Amino acid sequence: MSSGDYLWDGSGEPDADVQRLETVLRSLRHARPAPELPAPVRRRALRPGGWWSLAAAAALVLAVATIWMRTPDRREGWRLSWLEGTSWSDARVVREDRLGVGEWVETRADRARLAVGDIGEVELEPSTRIALVDVGRKAHRLSLARGVMHAIIWAPPGQFVVDTPSAIAIDLGCRYTLEVKDDGSGVLRVEAGWVGFEHAGVRSLVPAGAVSDTRPGKAPGAPHFEDASAAFSEALDVIDFGGSADARRVALDTLVTEARARDAISLWHLLSRVDGEERARIHDRLASLVPPPATVSREGVLRGDRAMLDAWWDALGLGSSEAWRTWTAPW
Repeated sequence: MSSGDYLWDGSGEPDADVQRLETVLRSLRHARPAPELPAPVRRRALRPGGWWSLAAAAALVLAVATIWMRTPDRREGWRLSWLEGTSWSDARVVREDRLGVGEWVETRADRARLAVGDIGEVELEPSTRIALVDVGRKAHRLSLARGVMHAIIWAPPGQFVVDTPSAIAIDLGCRYTLEVKDDGSGVLRVEAGWVGFEHAGVRSLVPAGAVSDTRPGKAPGAPHFEDASAAFSEALDVIDFGGSADARRVALDTLVTEARARDAISLWHLLSRVDGEERARIHDRLASLVPPPATVSREGVLRGDRAMLDAWWDALGLGSSEAWRTWTAPW
């Protein structure tokens, strides 16, 4: 017999190595008898209507789970650091806190820094009132009611959104400053990258070095670069937010006279916001600064052909219209 028989059924002569191993393990042998297990319980067949009861119970569990998943967890939130110092350069952290979903914070005379999950941070100036709306289930989202915030975001486009009383800011991977005044009006200044600004389906795409103004109940202003002439900026404000017929005529004259090639972005935005004679004059000035592609006709632009407007945007050298529309469309 071989040692293999001994290991299998105890017959034959064991190897010396097997005997030594048995000797070492003998002290660890479990001496207590195996526990008695209860007899199996017979399953009862479901009574008539039992499957309906089971389905109803399952539906109730699903409904409760859905409500639980949609209810913000008050323990969720972002780290809030309170700062002390007369400027951002000398600011130091003096207290750590946490801003929960649905909670508001007002900085009063202090500065604060809010961690936007792990995708960026927001610096809050004194006299700023802001709330945390979403911690990333749909998007990282804040609501700025008043004050000034500086955002630095390094996530892919469309991940960070800020609601204001007059527009929604959609981050496209950038650094920017957003200000909301007591009357709900505001201004967006972009330092790097791009920001989409939207209200009631009207969107502005604001590049680095440009600003966009807002007024409650109105579309965000067409973006304009900060180095545009004061006359151009003031005229754009009249066209964006209204004025008497005479004021608009004067503003339009100033706008087409003062516009540079760099101001083509402002004129392009206006093409879909004005009509009639105003659209015709803006088209002609834009065409003189940035000739449209062969697929774009004056007649098509004057009737508001979206494909032609997008093709002309692509000719401005600012990137593809399809990309930014994709990221801002959900908002």
